[in-house]
Amino acid sequence: MHPKTKYHYQVIADVLRHHIESGELAVDEQLPAESKLAAHYEVSTPTVRAALDILQAEGLVEKVQGLGNFIRKPSRLTYCSERYLPGRKLVADAGLEVTVDVRGTEAAGAVARLLQVQAGTPLVEYLYRGYKGTTPQSLARVYVPREVAHLRILPRSWSPWGDSVRLLLGVAGIQVASTVERITARFLNTEESELLSLTSRIPVLAVERTSTDADGRVVEGAFLALLGDRTEAVFTTMHARTHTPELEDAR
Repeated sequence: MHPKTKYHYQVIADVLRHHIESGELAVDEQLPAESKLAAHYEVSTPTVRAALDILQAEGLVEKVQGLGNFIRKPSRLTYCSERYLPGRKLVADAGLEVTVDVRGTEAAGAVARLLQVQAGTPLVEYLYRGYKGTTPQSLARVYVPREVAHLRILPRSWSPWGDSVRLLLGVAGIQVASTVERITARFLNTEESELLSLTSRIPVLAVERTSTDADGRVVEGAFLALLGDRTEAVFTTMHARTHTPELEDAR
């Protein structure tokens, strides 16, 4: 989009972003009230809110309920596709506190479809919530059919993505042969917002993950919400050297 055709809220977001990146607005500094920003830029308050929504999605601004908007330094977790490759050491994110809640439940709706089981099938649900201080960082809901294995309960985890369930499956003798991850972009839904105590419309990368054994049985399914302003996803493909006749002929 050409600068002259930008909406007012985009221009305001650009100006505030410049002030933040140049250091004119310091980390943890509180922005003026939205009404004052609106008067300063000679726009409406909804226009200012739209600009702040952009900066919040980028992790540069955080709206604290009842207090106002604050400048933040983006702190991102890394969701890495190669963390289960042989020899890969799994490392916890510094400063991240992960809690795990475990409960018995029954398959229904999207969970039943993900696990490819009938509605009513007994499951164990592992709910992972990651925090840095009091700020929510991540949400993962992992499901294992009870008929697959009886896994022990972990009150805490080093990984916010439910990776400890994968390790517990291995301890129980369940070998994962393949994992498929489907990713879409959307906003936090109502249930996720309640679980993380977030009220704003935060963009997320939503991951549906299924792990199967050698017989094709789904042994683990997961729904992850990767907060768009706090997470980056890194996907690595390992290419094996193969003999290609076309390349040989071109030499």
